[in-house]
Amino acid sequence: MDSTKKYKNEVSEIYGQGAQDFSDFFKDAHDFLEPDRRKFIESMPSSAKILDCGCGPGQDSEVFAKLGFNVTGIDITPEYVKMAKRRVPKANFMQMDMREISLPVDTFDGVWVSFSLLHIHQADVPQVLSNLKKIMKAHGKIMIALHRGPKTDWVTANISGINHNCEVQEWIQSDFERIIQENGFKIEYSRPFERPGGRFPLLSIMGSIQQRYQ
Repeated sequence: MDSTKKYKNEVSEIYGQGAQDFSDFFKDAHDFLEPDRRKFIESMPSSAKILDCGCGPGQDSEVFAKLGFNVTGIDITPEYVKMAKRRVPKANFMQMDMREISLPVDTFDGVWVSFSLLHIHQADVPQVLSNLKKIMKAHGKIMIALHRGPKTDWVTANISGINHNCEVQEWIQSDFERIIQENGFKIEYSRPFERPGGRFPLLSIMGSIQQRYQ
């Protein structure tokens, strides 16, 4: 088994075992992402198609669906996909790895990536960004939230909500901004912040497609 598949299975297993605990801990969409969520929503056309990439149990998908958007959610963990389907029956959910996205090109007005890219090693991030860019419409927007760190590094962290150690990618803000721009996105804003009581410094970045293909 190659290292990517091995890690994919480990992430799915860790989150699958802690799925109910995570859902109970984060009952609603993260309130500390409200400024980012508001900017993202305001940038969407009224009939927008939104991809919730790494949707978890569907908290953000629920917010978007209630606003009348056409929502698709993907997650690597089958337990989350089942939870999300129950929580947001009007949305479409499927088990999928963001490194191997199989969705129609030029489809989504918006892509929401809330603390799921942190499970992708920096070496694989360009591939993920390329996948997401292809399925976005030319005017599409992407919002990404992840962990900041003292250096850009693959580290072991205790995951909030499931209280289990897992390897995650932390970023220096300038490093992540650079990789976003190198992979064809224009940064519209970048917000470093910390949530009250949180374990990690955080970063939210909103971008648009600057270059479709490289």
